[in-house]
Amino acid sequence: MHFDNIETNHKYLSDILFIIREGIRQKKEKLHRNKREGLNTQLLAETFNIIGTTNKQVKTWIGVQKEHERNNGLGREDIYFHLNDDNHTRIFYMEAKRLPKYKTKNEEEYVFGTGVEGKKSGGIQRYKILVHGNLNSNYNGMVAYVETQTIDDWLLLVNNKLKDKYPTDTALTPINYDNEYTSLHKFENYEDKTFTMHHFWIDLQKE
Repeated sequence: MHFDNIETNHKYLSDILFIIREGIRQKKEKLHRNKREGLNTQLLAETFNIIGTTNKQVKTWIGVQKEHERNNGLGREDIYFHLNDDNHTRIFYMEAKRLPKYKTKNEEEYVFGTGVEGKKSGGIQRYKILVHGNLNSNYNGMVAYVETQTIDDWLLLVNNKLKDKYPTDTALTPINYDNEYTSLHKFENYEDKTFTMHHFWIDLQKE
């Protein structure tokens, strides 16, 4: 599915960001670090879908589903946003990551990683190599479930790793919303094209 009719400035972005912020606000207390990542992500996707299809503050009907299956079978995004047209045109993708990757280790796959059978598993990495997202997509998203340490600790670690692995990309930069950041990245094989990442970090250390 391609973004054939989406303008460069992405006219749906403000609605999408509203849906995400409102969904996290509504369900933050129901997200738990002792749940599997997929269950927390499923709850968010269901909530985003209700907001996108019923909330009057959203100017365009936007559906939200969990696990976008790609035609090439190379990977799937955790959450996708789509329009109510004949093709259910995809307009925004989100990937979810736990911080850390495993409860017993101080590791992350937010930026870069190698998974089962050598597959590239880093969140930002997979957008850069087009396993996630789309070359015509100027905006993508990630959500992080922070389960240990502080958000500031992870922000320093992630930005240091980003600087090391992708020095021409920008660091995650705070914006005027709690625990929300943006960053700018180049596609790995199309360095003349860039995309903006919207990052939403959720602190799950209340238990």
